[in-house]
Amino acid sequence: MNRKVEKTIMKSFATFLIFLTLLTTSNNPIAVIPIIETAFAADVTFDSDNNTYLKLTTPLEEEPEPPEPPEPPVPPGPPVPPGPPVPPSYKTEPIINWYDLQTKTDVSMLNSKIDVKQEYKFCINISSHQGWDDIEQIDIQAWFDNGDDGTIYNQTEGGNLNMFLRYKNTTGAASYTMLWPDNEVIKVSFTEKIEADINGNSNETECGNLTFSFIPGFQFRYAPGDDSWDKTKNEINDIWSWNFLISVTDSGEQASSPKTTFVVDEFGINSYTQIKSAGIPTIHGAPGENASVASNITIDTLSNVDYSLSVDVDALLHKTHPTANMSNQTIWVQGGDMTQFNNFEGNNSIYFYGSSTTFVGADDNNTVKTTDNVNYRCNIPFGQIPGDYITTVYYKMETQS
Repeated sequence: MNRKVEKTIMKSFATFLIFLTLLTTSNNPIAVIPIIETAFAADVTFDSDNNTYLKLTTPLEEEPEPPEPPEPPVPPGPPVPPGPPVPPSYKTEPIINWYDLQTKTDVSMLNSKIDVKQEYKFCINISSHQGWDDIEQIDIQAWFDNGDDGTIYNQTEGGNLNMFLRYKNTTGAASYTMLWPDNEVIKVSFTEKIEADINGNSNETECGNLTFSFIPGFQFRYAPGDDSWDKTKNEINDIWSWNFLISVTDSGEQASSPKTTFVVDEFGINSYTQIKSAGIPTIHGAPGENASVASNITIDTLSNVDYSLSVDVDALLHKTHPTANMSNQTIWVQGGDMTQFNNFEGNNSIYFYGSSTTFVGADDNNTVKTTDNVNYRCNIPFGQIPGDYITTVYYKMETQS
């Protein structure tokens, strides 16, 4: 009976140990699992072997190595001074570093509208790696684009539509001339300052700062732009503006032939309209006579934008007899584009140029529009009281917006 009990105990013990081992194994993937040999129950005897035992070993988790202490911060050293500027690559063509269109007080007017009869200046900064003596000339061409950015300078279009300024780097003293137009623009003066270029490619590199001043005339063509001036430099992208091209040409020193560098840009012009002067018509005649002025009178006008010019008169008032007046319908006029005499009809104006709904183009040339073929007549009724009569004459210019 005792042996049987011993057998049962050993079987339970073996089963418990195996179960424990499996649990340990399932909880620790790297556990060492001993090989356990169990005898069949019939082979188990009361006598036990004291040298046989179960050994289960489970490795301990490795403790992480302690982190290395951080390196102490390196104290900041003194600032490193910048090195010398890197010289640009050697170029045989002129270099336009900077340009502008400015007022006399140095306000930039690129992609902005300027006024007629005011002084402005083109400003240019140019470098030459071969020295300033390699620069031959600087040309500034400007033209009204007439709503097309594809246009180019063309002086045959007229003096109020094109401008050509030139600088010649002649030996001794440079020159500044206006090749076009003749009187629609006033050439003022130029300045130049030539000095070594500290940012140049070599000791020969020189830099020129130049300004070229001019005054646009009263009829220098109006250019409003397209209402959205693009400020991008060296671009032509706003219609109804003045475009300009600045070109710099050298002598070809250290090159196979002369080279030219250029930039382009735009500006606008404000409108200007004025009736400068008008002659005073004087008529001498007798009742029943269709009398006229002794000679034509002249009207001088200024306009850089399309316009119309009209005239109107009040009734003729007798100086001493307020009841002896004559209607303005007795007055006739011709002139301008109107080659035939027409009489006034109450409150309706008579147009020398254009009409109440149409306009004539601004003059392409000249600084003033002179209309010298204006003539007046008065159809004096029979029985009209003699004496002096006066009236007011109204001239009116309207421009196209």
